[in-house]
Amino acid sequence: MSPQTTDLYTALQWHLPWHKARVKFIAAFVLALIQVTTVNLVRIANGLNGNADRKSNYRRIQRFFALFDLDYDLLAELVVTLLPPRKDWLITLDRTHWQFGQLQINILLVGIVFQGVAFPLYWAMLPKKGNSNTQERIALMEQVIARLGPERIRAVVCDREFIGQAWFQWLDQQGLTYHIRIRENAVLAGPKPSSAVRALFRDLPVEKARILRKRRWIYGQAVFLSAIRLADEYLIVASNQDQARALSRYRKRWGIEVLFSALKKRGFDFEQTHLTQLERIGKLVALLALAFTWAHLVGIWLAQQKPLKIKKHGYPEQSLFRYGLDHLQYLLLNIQEKLNDFAECVWLWLCPPGSIAE
Repeated sequence: MSPQTTDLYTALQWHLPWHKARVKFIAAFVLALIQVTTVNLVRIANGLNGNADRKSNYRRIQRFFALFDLDYDLLAELVVTLLPPRKDWLITLDRTHWQFGQLQINILLVGIVFQGVAFPLYWAMLPKKGNSNTQERIALMEQVIARLGPERIRAVVCDREFIGQAWFQWLDQQGLTYHIRIRENAVLAGPKPSSAVRALFRDLPVEKARILRKRRWIYGQAVFLSAIRLADEYLIVASNQDQARALSRYRKRWGIEVLFSALKKRGFDFEQTHLTQLERIGKLVALLALAFTWAHLVGIWLAQQKPLKIKKHGYPEQSLFRYGLDHLQYLLLNIQEKLNDFAECVWLWLCPPGSIAE
């Protein structure tokens, strides 16, 4: 086992009280994943343990995915521990989907939004193609509530897939604030003839927003509506309360798209996995979550010392995740000269850069 694997293993032991061999494997896997930036297991095996045969490394990976039962509650607690302590979190759900041969890889994920990105908490592998249903969403959110408590959830923000009377009612019953985008052709109910919800905002100029003061009935629920008119569509958000913050909070939902992008083409090339059993793909998501969280924390820490340049379009030259990932990869590829720098990054598992406010 390399010195850097030992360092990371030592840090992870504080959070993951599992069998030493399992934690050592996770440390080695995360380091190899960061070096090769792909979930291709053959390439990860090449970087897993230089003292072992490549085929032996690959079999070790296979045994992990086949035999080890991960404690996902413990992993969620680890992510929460690494983020700054807060009394209220913005929670978002979304789904990512692609096809590998005949296999539909369909992942429903819920995360905490912080620093413009969603940190993964829980996920479910959906054994089907298409949208999630209410029960699948509730099952994930019940895990989040059990981990955080409803009082620590500022609001739930979701896109147009996450609509429906039963879902809205369940969020109300849990005492959770929600801001959920709805379809612009959703039908309003009430004493007047039914019409599409976009009719309420027909006179709204492009790029202008409006918040309606009175509730409207939609999907069998009385909700507040807020909207902004875009060039070719309306962005309409339904809320059960705090409607004045609906649009600003909903915009932060984009953090989960940033996460999916980081797990895929802009980071670890997740879509190149050749795993075909959904349970094993779920375990791979867990390892990706650890690598992603570490890289992003390193990016935050680096930005505290040397802020990213802001380009002419008003955005940083790269994301905090990419900033941290590139730094970690550079250190690992030049480890003999960068041992002290690498040790500083490992220390973030024990003392995360939590002084930056959202």
